[in-house]
Amino acid sequence: MFGPLELPSLHLSNRKQLPACSAVYFVMDSNNIILYVGKAKNLSSRWRNHHRLFEFQKFDRQFPLRIAWKVCDEKTLDEVERRLIEQYRPPLNNREVETEAVVPAEIVLKDFLKTFSRRLIIFGIEYPSSTSSPSVHLRYDWTDCSSKGTTAKIKAWIKQNKDKNTNLRFRHYKIIDFAAFSGETFRPGSRAQRKTARQHRSFNNRWEVACNGVVIHIKPVFSYKEYKEKTKLASLAGIRLRAITQEAFIELQKSKDCELSGLSCFTSDPVPLLWKNLYT
Repeated sequence: MFGPLELPSLHLSNRKQLPACSAVYFVMDSNNIILYVGKAKNLSSRWRNHHRLFEFQKFDRQFPLRIAWKVCDEKTLDEVERRLIEQYRPPLNNREVETEAVVPAEIVLKDFLKTFSRRLIIFGIEYPSSTSSPSVHLRYDWTDCSSKGTTAKIKAWIKQNKDKNTNLRFRHYKIIDFAAFSGETFRPGSRAQRKTARQHRSFNNRWEVACNGVVIHIKPVFSYKEYKEKTKLASLAGIRLRAITQEAFIELQKSKDCELSGLSCFTSDPVPLLWKNLYT
């Protein structure tokens, strides 16, 4: 046989770099304790969604794990794996798989809305039709282009929460290119060009997220402070946010404010809370 410590290995976090080969593999901690032995007809594919990844990641936070492998003929994989398990008796083999608890989408959404409750305004709602779901439109102030601005804060929050075991997904998209945003030509590398580029990166961010049959659109807006003065408290997914008042909505409609195009005034919370009594 062969010694696992003599084999090529990668840290768990670098598992995407594993080769596409037939192999047996070892999962070992920083003290060279073998936690698991497995086999794969395609090592790279096997580790794209390993059934014990949640357990490995928990161990890795305390004792960094690495994956070592030995290229092996596909016909002998079963026998080689069996003999290695008998030899090393890894603690995670033949043990029930520990899985991560699924976090309901509405719980993650509520956390997001609570975090940004002072940075978002409910502009209005598109009521459902025979072919669409109700859509709530939120707006944020994009003008602070620093790491403390709302754009950067939203990006950081989504990145920090992307590994949660939930079906809530923030779809990020851009619709405006730099030339259309700037409206003029700058000398590349000039102070004006760099400033406008920062503004463009901050402004050119939109997110869409769906929860419990309701779609929520999050977009930047000009004159955020002026709009905020025309709001009152309302509830979205049970979280208190600012929403444009009905009186202000009617006035803005008369002025043909393009931000309200296709929207109706937001009057009641459309998001049903299915887990209200279980997650409080």
